[in-house]
Amino acid sequence: MKKLLIICFINSLGFTQGFNKNDSIIKLQTINIYGLSVNSSNSGRNTTTISASEIQKYSFHSIDGLIKLMPSIELQSRGGFGAQADIVLRGTTFNQSLVLLDGVRVNDPLTGHFSMYIPISPFEIYKIQIIRGGGSSIYGPDAVGGVINIITKSFSKSFNEHELIIESKFGENRLGGANVVFAKSINNKLYSSFSMNLIKSDGQELYPNHSSFFEHQTFSLSHKYHPKENICLAIRSALSKHFFDSKYFYTRSTFDQSNELIEKKWAQMNISWTLNNISEINLYSLYQNVSDEYVFNPNFPSYSNQTELINGKIHYINQNTNHKMIGGLDFQNRKITSLDRGNHADNYFGGFINLIKTWDRLTINPSLRVDYNESYNTQITPQFDVNLQLENYVLRACVGRSIRSADFTERFYNNNYLDTLSEGRNIGNPNLNAEESINFEAGIDYNKNRFFNSKSTVFYRNSKNLIDWTLVNANDIITNVNLYPDVYYLYAQNISALKTLGFETELWFQSIQISSIKINGSIGYTKIFSGSTFKSMFDGGQSIASKYLANSSGSRLNYNLFLNFSNIEFNLSGLFKLRESDFDSVIEQELEQSYFVQNLKINYNVTNNISYGLEIINLFDEDYSEILGALMPKRWAILSIRIQI
Repeated sequence: MKKLLIICFINSLGFTQGFNKNDSIIKLQTINIYGLSVNSSNSGRNTTTISASEIQKYSFHSIDGLIKLMPSIELQSRGGFGAQADIVLRGTTFNQSLVLLDGVRVNDPLTGHFSMYIPISPFEIYKIQIIRGGGSSIYGPDAVGGVINIITKSFSKSFNEHELIIESKFGENRLGGANVVFAKSINNKLYSSFSMNLIKSDGQELYPNHSSFFEHQTFSLSHKYHPKENICLAIRSALSKHFFDSKYFYTRSTFDQSNELIEKKWAQMNISWTLNNISEINLYSLYQNVSDEYVFNPNFPSYSNQTELINGKIHYINQNTNHKMIGGLDFQNRKITSLDRGNHADNYFGGFINLIKTWDRLTINPSLRVDYNESYNTQITPQFDVNLQLENYVLRACVGRSIRSADFTERFYNNNYLDTLSEGRNIGNPNLNAEESINFEAGIDYNKNRFFNSKSTVFYRNSKNLIDWTLVNANDIITNVNLYPDVYYLYAQNISALKTLGFETELWFQSIQISSIKINGSIGYTKIFSGSTFKSMFDGGQSIASKYLANSSGSRLNYNLFLNFSNIEFNLSGLFKLRESDFDSVIEQELEQSYFVQNLKINYNVTNNISYGLEIINLFDEDYSEILGALMPKRWAILSIRIQI
């Protein structure tokens, strides 16, 4: 892997990309999150924007499956097909990345495991914007590893096209799916869109006499209305249901025969009001209700949880040719009603200010945020970005502080359990402190070549009070829950310190013509070291018995290759990961030291509006898991037909 790291680093310096507006897969264009323009030319961050036209070329069946294909982005999936996936940007835990849908929070107060349940169809997406690295100073708590903002067509000011997309899928293991999007611009003032996304399967027999079934449904209705030229109102109502087998998703118990049903109700409204040529006010509001029914074992009591999240924001933007300023206020009300966790509620308040100032080739981007929550009181999170544009390079750097408070699951899981809790189960800790992290990064972008673009970043994060689940002997756990003596449970704790050092490099290539074949694609490599002390980061072993961080250290390489030949399109993608292995003798499951999984998609375009597709997931039938015990799908063939008008 050392040779691989050297090769990727040389690539990042030696290969570059020019920009062709018609052909580019990934454009280093301006990213707009919370009304704030961010890109590699005015920040110290590694940013990526993926357009709707390019999204449809990838091989995926859920939004998390798409994001997983991007360089320098890691998702630890369970079961595939959108059953569940955790974002672990730059070696963070699953709670430390912020997901936004049209600028409002998707992260659920119950648990970060629900962050990728995004209540829209993939065909509704206008673009996906990714900012890697800490960003709590602007975006608020949870933005430790990065921010992912998904912008839909109905919430984009620039998209008003009539559209009808119908896609049907069927495949092995009685898989069936349907994807429908209908959008119409009624007049110059009103644009409406309806979408439906359905997929289900009996699943594969990954465990003896046990099938990994799933059934997912999403319905969304949205409208965009311009009562005046300077005012834009966008609203959405959505409903999603996810029902799936969840064996070993959360526990290491031999009694685990679990399944889970998650229902999300979503109501959202955004208002944009342009005051004049240099200033604008944006209002954001969200109501999110999530019901979670978890059956651990038919012979055990089931779990029922319901959370509510109200999120409101107001932002003022002022900009001219050489400076941009934005200030904002943020409010959240979070509630939970739960049989095993109890009933709880809390409030959050935040405010921030950000300035982007440019002198010739130098740009500075300072920001400051003040947050209040009853679990961590008042927190101040500053950040400073700097950017220098040279003739062929962009040099960037960033330093900032990030925070995250424990969610309801980490604080109260199983605390109301009435019987004696079986071995290997999870136990929440009401006395957890908020996480604190100091983030550093420095990077170089080189983008003057006609065919290639490269980006490389070194990052370092010093964390304390990090929250994670660790194996602890029952005799050492202080709780009111009845436990069996001398056995181990996964107990939520503040890890005193964790240091993370990493390097990520990306190479994007496009518009390469070989005979009649057009080639596009990307390759990305990430290397992460972590440990409780600086020395332990490099000792070859994980020094912390952590449930999720055990997967963080290691190497990750992924690639996407697109080949266009006449009316046939090929997409070959692959993911290689090298990490510390693990084995649990209780459930007899192993976390492999490495795996290499590849997927294939072939599209045949009959006409400009009709296409047939063949997808093969896990092309070489690899046995692997990304979380210990949660086995991923084996080889799976799927056929599709799509009509797009």
